[in-house]
Amino acid sequence: MFTRRDFMGCTLGGLSCLSLKGVVPALFARSADEARAADMNDHVLVVVELAGGNDGLNTVIPFENPLYYKNRPTLGIPAGEAIKLNDQVGLHPRMGPLAELFKEGKVNVVQGVGYPEADRSHFRSMEIWHTASTDTRPPTSGWLGKFLDAGSPAGVDEAAPRGLALTGVLPQAFQAEKTVVPVVAQLDQLVDVEDGAAALGKLRRKLSTAPGGEGEVGFLRRQADLVYRTAERLREAAAKYESEAQYPEGELGPQLRRAAQIIAADMGVRVLFASQGGYDTHANQAGTHGELLEQLAASLAAFQDDLESHTRADRVLVVTFSEFGRRVDENGSQGTDHGAGSFLFLTGSKVKGGLSGEYPSLEKLGDGDLIHTVDFRSVYATVLERWLGCPAEELLGQKFAPLDVL
Repeated sequence: MFTRRDFMGCTLGGLSCLSLKGVVPALFARSADEARAADMNDHVLVVVELAGGNDGLNTVIPFENPLYYKNRPTLGIPAGEAIKLNDQVGLHPRMGPLAELFKEGKVNVVQGVGYPEADRSHFRSMEIWHTASTDTRPPTSGWLGKFLDAGSPAGVDEAAPRGLALTGVLPQAFQAEKTVVPVVAQLDQLVDVEDGAAALGKLRRKLSTAPGGEGEVGFLRRQADLVYRTAERLREAAAKYESEAQYPEGELGPQLRRAAQIIAADMGVRVLFASQGGYDTHANQAGTHGELLEQLAASLAAFQDDLESHTRADRVLVVTFSEFGRRVDENGSQGTDHGAGSFLFLTGSKVKGGLSGEYPSLEKLGDGDLIHTVDFRSVYATVLERWLGCPAEELLGQKFAPLDVL
C-alpha cells in the first residue's frame, strides 16, 4: 500500500510516477489528493484526557428527568443550579466559563459516547480509547501515533516534532512505529541545567549532533538531535510568549498554557496531548468532582482566550475524553462506580456549537450503565478526516461515520 510519503514523493518528483503508470486507479488518485490536502493543512489538535472516568451524568445533567434524581438522591444536581444548555440538559454549575463558550457557539457537547461491550477496567478501557481498537490484541501503535507515522509533510523540517506530550510520560495514544514524540516535562529537564552540569550537558548535545553514522547509530543520533532541538525551541517559545489569559491553578491549566506557547510559536506541531487526573470518584464525589470540572472549564476558556489573542484560534481544535462514565445510581459512599457511556466536549472557533448525538436513556440501561449512542471512533474519524485532513478508515482499521460538528 502506498503511504503519504510515497504519494508526495511521486508528485514532488514531477509527473514521472504517474506518467509511467499511464492511467492511475481512482483510489490512488484520491489518496494522493488527500495526502496533498493534509500537507497544506496547518490545523492543530489538542487532546485532553480526563483520567479516572468522568461522571457524565453530573457533567451534562438531565435536570428534567426524574429518574436522574431517583438514582442520585444525594449527588443529583438540583435543576435550578444546572446551567441550562436547552430545556432538557445543562452543565454542572461550576462550569460557567465553558457555558459561556457554548453560548458563543464554540463548544459542541457529544452525548452518549462509548463503545460496544464496554470494559470497566481503567487499564483496558484506556487502552481501547488510546488505540481506537476493541480487539483483544490491540495494535502496538496509538491512534495519534498512526497519524504521525503517516509521514511528515513535504517541505517541513523533519527535525521538528509533529506531536508533543504535555503529560509526565508518553501516553499510549502517541505510541508509534517510526515517530518519536517528545514529552515536554522531560525536555524541560534538558534545558534546566545547573552550572555544575553545564559541561556534561554540552557534551551530550555535541554527541547527539555529531556528523555521520548509519543504521541504528545514525538513527539514535537523529532522534537525540530532535530531542535537543525541541528542548531549545520550547525554551525560546516560553521566553517570547506573552499572554494575559488567566489559567487556573491545578494540573490542566499549566499544560494548556504551555500548549498555547507552542502553538503561538508556530513550531510545526500538529497534535498535543494533555491530561487531568482525579476523576475516579468512588467516594465523596460532590466536592472533588465539582472542583475538577471548574478547573476543566476555566482551563478550556483561558486556552480559547489565549489562542484568540495570538490569532491562532481558527487553527486549533480541542477534544476531551475519559475512559468511561460512572454508573447511573450513586453508591453508599456518596460516590459513583465505574460505568460506560459518557460525554465529551469539542471546543474551538471552528466547532459547530450545540449538542450532538442522543442523550442516553435512563430507562433502558446496560447492567446499570448508560448505553452509548455514539461510537467514540466516529469522533476520531471526524477529527482525522475533517480537521487533520487524512483518511480515517485506513488509520482506524474500519469505517466510522463522521459527525457534523466542524
